[in-house]
Amino acid sequence: MGVRYLVTGATGALGSAVVERLLESNPDDRIRVFVRSDQRFRERFPQAEVEVVRGNVLVPLNVRRAVRNVDVVFHCINFPLTNYYHNLESARLLATAVGETDAHLVYPGNTWVFGTSVPPITPDTPIDPPTRVAKIKAETDETLINASFPTTVVHLPDFYGPGVTNDLVRPLLERPIAGRNVLFPAPVDVPHEFVFIEDAARALVSVADRPTADRRFTVGTDPTTVETFVQRVYDIAGTDGRIKGVPPWVLQGGALFSERLELVREILHVYAHDTTMSDEAIREAVGFEPRTGYDEGIRRTVAWVREGSK
Repeated sequence: MGVRYLVTGATGALGSAVVERLLESNPDDRIRVFVRSDQRFRERFPQAEVEVVRGNVLVPLNVRRAVRNVDVVFHCINFPLTNYYHNLESARLLATAVGETDAHLVYPGNTWVFGTSVPPITPDTPIDPPTRVAKIKAETDETLINASFPTTVVHLPDFYGPGVTNDLVRPLLERPIAGRNVLFPAPVDVPHEFVFIEDAARALVSVADRPTADRRFTVGTDPTTVETFVQRVYDIAGTDGRIKGVPPWVLQGGALFSERLELVREILHVYAHDTTMSDEAIREAVGFEPRTGYDEGIRRTVAWVREGSK
């Protein structure tokens, strides 16, 4: 008998990418997904032999039903910034439910929680969240890491690619593809990393069979800058335009009139400071390395965006 997997948030970009990676693995493995809309999942995976459990991650009974009799849980649900506190709430409910099983939980972390730490960031870099939203993310990570079951948090750079709808990353691709200028709410010349969505999912899957190993891993790619990344998009899309960073005082003024803009400001430190990460630990532990370079990833994303606009 193979491994029994559960993927929460399997209709989202990262969750569905994890499902795709699992479907490519051992045919004896069994995959269960926990989603709010089974119809939406089946539209994405019409032929997949996957058990679909429909429910709400904030309802304890639904969560207990989803985690029953599984070996590994990939927790890929991520709430919008305006409801970000639900991530912590869902982690607490999941910790209670998974605590009644012997499952290993794999959870995607990010760079927000490291604040302005000196790069390269490693699994041993102290957690130092500088804002309210980053503190919620850090507390969510710690809730799962300190639970009674083994948890592995894999800290990922910003991911991009087909299906990704991140409000900060999406305009870096969609606007250049459309031949429009990009106005970005942070500096654009600071070292930064992006990871293709398939590689992000591969990173999570790569640690699934190590339930007693390191509790944190960091995933590094090729450091670039937002400006250089966007210029690559223009070049590959065959369009013209330019990117410009917005001065902080402009955002500060706008945040007085917009709750969402105020929340966005709370994660912009990862663009204003170098938060590049080292992949040495995950490479040595499980042999993981990103496979998709920026040019290939951008080409595939350009094709996906243009196909969707037809």
